[in-house]
Amino acid sequence: MRALASLLLLAACQNGPAQPGFSTDPGEGPTGPAASTDPSSSTSSTTSTSSTTSTNASGSAGESSTTQASAPDMGTTPDFGTHQPIGCKGKIDFVFAISDLFTMEQEEAALLASFDGFMKTVREDFADFDAHIIVPNVDGFWSGSACESNRCPEYYPNCGPDAEEYMCGSQGLVSLCETVMGAGVLFNAGPHATNYPCELPGGRRYIVVEEEPDLNEQFKCIASVGLFGADTPMMRAIAATVAPEINGEGGCNEGFLRPDALLVIVMVMDSADEKSIKTPAYWFEKVLAAKGGDLDAMVMAAIINPLPEDPPKADCAYDDGNPKINPLRIFAELFPHRAIGDVCGDTFAPTFADAAALVKETCSAFIPQ
Repeated sequence: MRALASLLLLAACQNGPAQPGFSTDPGEGPTGPAASTDPSSSTSSTTSTSSTTSTNASGSAGESSTTQASAPDMGTTPDFGTHQPIGCKGKIDFVFAISDLFTMEQEEAALLASFDGFMKTVREDFADFDAHIIVPNVDGFWSGSACESNRCPEYYPNCGPDAEEYMCGSQGLVSLCETVMGAGVLFNAGPHATNYPCELPGGRRYIVVEEEPDLNEQFKCIASVGLFGADTPMMRAIAATVAPEINGEGGCNEGFLRPDALLVIVMVMDSADEKSIKTPAYWFEKVLAAKGGDLDAMVMAAIINPLPEDPPKADCAYDDGNPKINPLRIFAELFPHRAIGDVCGDTFAPTFADAAALVKETCSAFIPQ
């Protein structure tokens, strides 16, 4: 009888309810709640919001059961605890997705001016600040090609006004990754760009903050993307940056995206995304899948065209909230943890202040995969 009871108890344990979680099958979507595609209302000023609901389910450990008198004494049932958030502990992967259209001169200057304050604010909240920073190629082209084909014949030996640092014939310094959408950029070329290859430790295409004694200078090197880019498929580029293939072994961004790090996306663009083709929800799902379907694993800071205001700002392109005109706002509003700022503003500091607060809050709710 004792042996029979033991077998029955073992069978009951094996046939108990499966633990909740997310499918590892790439053909399936996350089993957590689907993100709404219905945008919430926002204003033309910086807005931030955060969801307190995580898609990670808690287990039922700690529950006790009563055994029959005939069952052997199996001892105390182990208490595995609850699946509580342990936080990102300062492990953060930053994506700075920056349009390089000819209209972006003031916006790029504002970004560079705001970067140091943003990073200092975030760093202060974490004793062990372990950050990666990447500036991805957002259009799949190397901007130096425009120098070589358009300006070098006229201004040889350089790329002409505002790009005198570029030396014609430098295409031999460009690797294949420099032309891959989503790959970290190292050689920005053209007006107001770096115009020489940035050298990052380990040959990586992203910054490892703890290895950089002068973070500002290194960020300026990779983030001075210039004004020679094509029309920007921004949503597609962000999804490409965090795709498994490009971050896996042998990929251009190998080692950048970490499963146990919070993903922070900073998107800066002063025009509509008319080139990503598919819907904002489609690209959002790609980004979400890259983080295991965990809505608490991501923060979005979108610096985009503002909603109309009165009186209007001079030389500012407004967004009337119609997704057919600018789907970037719809894309940004799919992220539960988000800050949306004004790309026409004189400074991006207010948006970055809101984003820094969201990073701290979201990090504490994050359950690493």
